Amino acid sequence: MKKKYESEMLQVIHEDMMGLHESGIISDKRMREFDKMCLTQEPKKTRKTASSESRPAGTVRNVRISAKGSGS
Repeated sequence: MKKKYESEMLQVIHEDMMGLHESGIISDKRMREFDKMCLTQEPKKTRKTASSESRPAGTVRNVRISAKGSGS
C-alpha cells in the first residue's frame, strides 16, 4: 500500500525518520507519532446494509420464523 503524505515537506521528514527508526535511533512509539503527523488519515469505509434493490436477482434473504403465537 502506498503511503499518502500531508505535504512534500512532511514526506521528506517522515522518510528521514523511517531511516532513523530502522537503524534503532528512534523508538516504535516515536515513529508512530511521526506517522500520525505526516501521513494523511483516509476516511474509514462504511459498511452498507443490503437492501432488496442491491441484491442480485434470485438471492434469498435469511429469515427467522418463530412458532410463538401461532394459536395451535
